[in-house]
Amino acid sequence: MSTPSEEEPTKEKCIENIHSLFDKYNDNVYMMQRLQYHLLNILPSTLENEDKNHVKRQERANFLSNEQKIFIQVFLSKNRYYYLTNNNCFYHYNGKSFSSVREDDIQHQLLSNISKDRTLMQWKYKTKINIIKQIKERNLFQCVPEPETIQNVIRNLYPVLFKSKNEAKYFLTIIGDNILKKNNDLIFLIKPTIKKILVELDNIVYITSGFTNPTFNFMTKYHETYSFEKCRILNINDMIDIDIWKSILKKIGLDLLCVAVHYSNRCDSDAFISNHVDEEFKNYTLYLKNNSQKAVLDKFCASCIQKIDYTSSTPISINWKNMHYLWKNYISGCSLPNMIYSHQLKTILKDRYKYDETTDSFLNVISKYLPNVSNFLLFWEKTIQISDMSQETEVEEIENEFEIDELCSLFKKWVSQQQTSEVLSKNGNVNERDVIKIIKHFYPNVEIEDNKYVLNISCTMWNKVSDVNEYLQMFQIYCNENRKKGTDDSLISFDEIYDFYCEKIKPTNCFVVNKRFFEKYLFFKLNGFIEYEKFVNPIWYYSE
Repeated sequence: MSTPSEEEPTKEKCIENIHSLFDKYNDNVYMMQRLQYHLLNILPSTLENEDKNHVKRQERANFLSNEQKIFIQVFLSKNRYYYLTNNNCFYHYNGKSFSSVREDDIQHQLLSNISKDRTLMQWKYKTKINIIKQIKERNLFQCVPEPETIQNVIRNLYPVLFKSKNEAKYFLTIIGDNILKKNNDLIFLIKPTIKKILVELDNIVYITSGFTNPTFNFMTKYHETYSFEKCRILNINDMIDIDIWKSILKKIGLDLLCVAVHYSNRCDSDAFISNHVDEEFKNYTLYLKNNSQKAVLDKFCASCIQKIDYTSSTPISINWKNMHYLWKNYISGCSLPNMIYSHQLKTILKDRYKYDETTDSFLNVISKYLPNVSNFLLFWEKTIQISDMSQETEVEEIENEFEIDELCSLFKKWVSQQQTSEVLSKNGNVNERDVIKIIKHFYPNVEIEDNKYVLNISCTMWNKVSDVNEYLQMFQIYCNENRKKGTDDSLISFDEIYDFYCEKIKPTNCFVVNKRFFEKYLFFKLNGFIEYEKFVNPIWYYSE
């Protein structure tokens, strides 16, 4: 609004102009009559009409603006388009798989949809430009893939390339880290025969996204310049036919990339190893990080070599060639890379054992060639309840669902809290495959869906419904505070509520419900406020 000092000159000028007109036509009776008529009759009604038309135009603009906002919100929810700036390409996600799409196709769909919605015809091209702009702000790697997409990618990696789902997830997390340029100083040691598999992966990533060499830190040989601290070991199946692998990548290449970045966004590869895998896999992967060169040799010697006291004139010995074979056989049996060069190995062993230079032999040496289940059963007995389906209510039906990896995490936490002698080991790491086997064997009546979801059970350690309900109440308060600040009362997407929940709960709670359960609970709890299948009407938080 203008200040009085700014308005006054305008007012004075208007009055001055009227005086000027009166002076000009002072001697002209007819023009004086016309001037008075226009000032007293025409000008007031003209200004009143102008004001009414302005208000109508403003109301129309506000109406169209709100309709446009809703149209854009619904369109982008139902048509999940994304963009990558590095290759200027658009992508579409249908809830199952990702695909590249031309901008022309997006615009055609946009204009067709707007034409069906006659309200926005006046703003047809303005709306199109606005939506394309918003799509370009939606980075492909900010999209959270649905469980079906994630499981499809994992099914194509396990057991084809990896022995467990967690190994497949770890591999994906590494690829995601490399795309996002996280932990670039790590070295991942692989079998030389795996290189051809990675070359095909590099190719498909470049073709679909424009990113180059996402496996740059996968090395087929250990080099003495590498620090043990920065080395990780990957065991990938090298028996897969390369043509089969090419076919798999052709089908899921872009999905694999997006799932990889999704896993990396959740936690980097080292955090994944620390928090989400069983002890065996962790120890194997971090073998070099957790063991010095001396420790590696200690284990080799303890496993493969035994010192003896021998007083005969012809001592028992192992020649270097056979000793070297023992070493290679040992690391092969443990699926380890050759992290000690031959000459280094020989030098170190010569310091440990008596050595004869003449025969190139080591003297006076010879060579020879589970409590987690009990803990898990105790954990199940103490914390898990199996629901009675004949008396189950709708709330219980929502509550009684746990992912296998959630049970693994709960079990690990439970073990760490136990002080009783009933717990045979303080090692709470267990893999998903073992948990499924335990449940199927000892609790055959418990239903497991897709080898991922255990149905109709609840756990005393984690009340999911209570957690989600608490953060829904926090979200209502948050929305009402924003409303008081004048924030638009637009539809609230499920994604926005879930993102708020994740952001708030992660600093205080290591257990976060998955999107599947969260949305199922929203459908139950907010059934009367849901619109367009993925949005909540703001009336929901008004009522609180």
